Parts: sequence; structure tokens; C-alpha cells
Amino acid sequence: MPVTEMLVIIGVTGFILSGFFFFLRLIQAWMLHRTLRDAITRDSAVAESLIDRLERGDQRRFELAGDDRNGLVLLAIGVAIAGFALIVNEPEWLRYQLGAALFPTLVGGALLARHFWLRRHSDRHDVAAG
Repeated sequence: MPVTEMLVIIGVTGFILSGFFFFLRLIQAWMLHRTLRDAITRDSAVAESLIDRLERGDQRRFELAGDDRNGLVLLAIGVAIAGFALIVNEPEWLRYQLGAALFPTLVGGALLARHFWLRRHSDRHDVAAG
């Protein structure tokens, strides 16, 4: 299979997966809004808690936003690419493959560092406030 076809297949697969992810988030938002609308029309006590939750939001969840998982996945991808480059041991491609492995490794490390920094920062504020 030529390299161009592989790149097109990888790009289309990534596009389809990201589209599916956003479609699931749309369904989740639609269900939440439908539940809120039903609670408001029935004048339920749950409506106030849902509105408060939507207005307040969970700031800590949005601050961290899964950086630890994304960082670990990127680190694993970088290590896998580097391992593949070392196993194949193709002298012409070794430099390119190790260079390609460097990008996800550095981005994953930066995401993990940000995650741990934000968690430590928020824990300090929680201790000081509590």
C-alpha cells in the first residue's frame, strides 16, 4: 500500500472518530437539556439543582480536563514509535522515526506536567479555603 493511501486512510479514520466523539457529546447535551426542560415544566425540585449545576459547573473537572489520560496516551505513542524505530533498525529512517516519536512524547510530558501542576495548585487553594 502506498504511503499516500495510508495517510489518507489515517486522516479519514481520525476524522470519523472525532466526528463520532462530538456526536456523542451532542447527544449528551441534548439529553441534559431535555431532562432540564421536563423538570422545569413539572415544577420539580430537581430543576433548581440542575440549573445550579449548569451555572456553577465543576471548575476542577474543566481545569484538569483529562490531561493525565491524554498525556499518558501521547507518551505511550511516542515510546511505541521510538521502540518501533529501534526494532526495525533502518539507518535511513531511524532519525525520522525518532524525530516523529519526540513530538508526542514532549506534548504528553507537557500535558502531564500541567495536570500535576494544576492539581497541586487547586489542592493548595482547597486546603487554604477549607
